Amino acid sequence: MKDKKATLLLSASALLISAVILLYGIFDSPKYNPVEAVTTRALYSLTFSEPTTVDASKIVNINTASVSELAELEEIGEKRAVAIVEYREKNGNFRSVEELTEVEGIGEGILEKNLGRISV
Repeated sequence: MKDKKATLLLSASALLISAVILLYGIFDSPKYNPVEAVTTRALYSLTFSEPTTVDASKIVNINTASVSELAELEEIGEKRAVAIVEYREKNGNFRSVEELTEVEGIGEGILEKNLGRISV
């Protein structure tokens, strides 16, 4: 009888511990979708202003765009567009739009103004 009680107590403890671990995993999981977080950052500036809507046909892929296409972006112009193409030719395709800040003359401000209009 004593062995049955010990086995029952051990089984109940194991079930209780399993339930606690399972509930901890459910309630400790992130409350956001990482894909939505990236999309939201692209649609809103860091000052949380109104969302920008951009025609999908006007989105510029910084890995394939020509100098003239890049020059149409906000505050890029011909000189910075040439610098983007040179950087791309030297270092290969951009892995993210944030990498654009590695190009000389392009900082966070210019990146933020163009987030909804550029892609990789």
